[in-house]
Amino acid sequence: MMKRRYFYKFMPINDYTFENLSNNQIWFSSPMDFNDPFDFFIPYNLDFNKEEFEKIIPKPPGISESMYDQMFLAAKNNPTKLEKWIEIGLERFKASIKIACFCEKKNNILMWSHYADSHKGICLKFDSNFDYNFFHEDNWKFHKMPIREVKYPPKPEKAYYFKDNDNFFRACAFTKYYKWKYEKEHRIISAVDVIKYNKECLVEINFGCKCDKNNKKKIIEIINANKYPNINFKQARKSKIDFALEFDDITEMVQC
Repeated sequence: MMKRRYFYKFMPINDYTFENLSNNQIWFSSPMDFNDPFDFFIPYNLDFNKEEFEKIIPKPPGISESMYDQMFLAAKNNPTKLEKWIEIGLERFKASIKIACFCEKKNNILMWSHYADSHKGICLKFDSNFDYNFFHEDNWKFHKMPIREVKYPPKPEKAYYFKDNDNFFRACAFTKYYKWKYEKEHRIISAVDVIKYNKECLVEINFGCKCDKNNKKKIIEIINANKYPNINFKQARKSKIDFALEFDDITEMVQC
């Protein structure tokens, strides 16, 4: 299947924005700070056999087989305690990772409202063909997974914690309540806060329809000073005939 080429990232304008653009880097946020309390929620199926149990909880050294059997039966017969143990594990997983969020379109009015400081921020456009590794490859240096699309099922499907532990955590990280589907979100998971990207892959900066002129000027100066080779600047404006945004090329400030 052909991989998606273009990704968009909304953000407010602040000192972190200037720093990240100056250093061609993406900031990865902690899922512990996400605004949706149901993010990373997925019901789990606790059905498992001893072999599956042993993959997750190996027999400790010095423990006899009969004692390990008792541990297995105790877990099997005490689902409430097991659920609590899984919840603790999931919270530790969330605390150990960072996430960068992208989407598929730049003209989503709600995204501008929610993630770009009520249309006063910006939306970056990335061409993943210019940095395939950042978007589509595992990077073990940063413990980074390739970008993946978030799923929005009408009802969450149960995931098997013991039968397929890796997929359980993956399902948690890439499943959201279906009312969020307008975001068309894609995520990259990493173990670090910041990862650099090739300057070539940032191909467009869109300024919100309420973006401050001084912020716009400063961002263009940063891009020019750091010699991004493929960049275009566009200004969002409200359509005069529809509930929509339209985008115009910016030329008068590019050489400032």
